[in-house]
Amino acid sequence: MGDRMLVVEEAFVARGRGVLLMPRFTTDDPPRGTFRVKLRTPDGAERETSAEVEVSHMRGKLAPYAMIRLPEETVASVPPGTEVWTLSP
Repeated sequence: MGDRMLVVEEAFVARGRGVLLMPRFTTDDPPRGTFRVKLRTPDGAERETSAEVEVSHMRGKLAPYAMIRLPEETVASVPPGTEVWTLSP
């Protein structure tokens, strides 16, 4: 397994497919396109799914914030406490 990207505080439905995950984060160099991640739920179950990083288009001196979208998931399938991990190359 690669690096832990985040621990889910909340998953919610927004415009588009799947769910967006909180917390949001800042990034100067977000990954582009769809990539695979591993989810580890609080009960210890693990599975792979697709992810995308969505970056807000805010103006100002601060780095824009980003959120992870899981287009194949639902709110119920990503409970709070779920860890999102990158996959090793």
